[in-house]
Amino acid sequence: MAKILVISAHQNLEQSVSNSLILSALEQHFGDKISVRRLSSLYPDFNIDITAEQAALVEADIVVFQYPTFWFNTPAILKKWLDDVWTYGFAYGTGGDKLHGKKLFVSTSTGSPAQTYDGKIEPLIEDLVKPVEASALYSGFEWHGVEALYGQLYIPGLHGEEDLARVQNNAREHAGKVIAKIEKLL
Repeated sequence: MAKILVISAHQNLEQSVSNSLILSALEQHFGDKISVRRLSSLYPDFNIDITAEQAALVEADIVVFQYPTFWFNTPAILKKWLDDVWTYGFAYGTGGDKLHGKKLFVSTSTGSPAQTYDGKIEPLIEDLVKPVEASALYSGFEWHGVEALYGQLYIPGLHGEEDLARVQNNAREHAGKVIAKIEKLL
């Protein structure tokens, strides 16, 4: 039985409509085949337990990075996690073959609509995840791209119930796409 690991890197998951719904849908669908590491809850001080995170990666067959794109980048905690966890002798270098052959893809949400990421002023979302892709390939992962969910900005008190319903529906549809992608990789 393939094991799925989701690395959730939202810095304030309790306030996220989209990322919370996506994670819930994945956990509900996959049950005990999935493990979700909520980095901001586990490491609010950014003091990452390297041994625990490496053990989770070793057990996984499929890894999904679930995070919001902020300022055209990954959240800081995901970058710190990569720096701390994907070390020499583990992810690369002599003896660094622990991630070889595992499958990885990114599922990201954005506040801005898809047309913002048109490649003219702002980069395409595929270009924004290039550092993650390069790190994954360098570490021996099979890279399976990015699934983007655009236009998910919802601020209580600023946006209305219609906006909330739209964001929730979009998140559920996106979760379905992520589930289908994982199912194909199993």
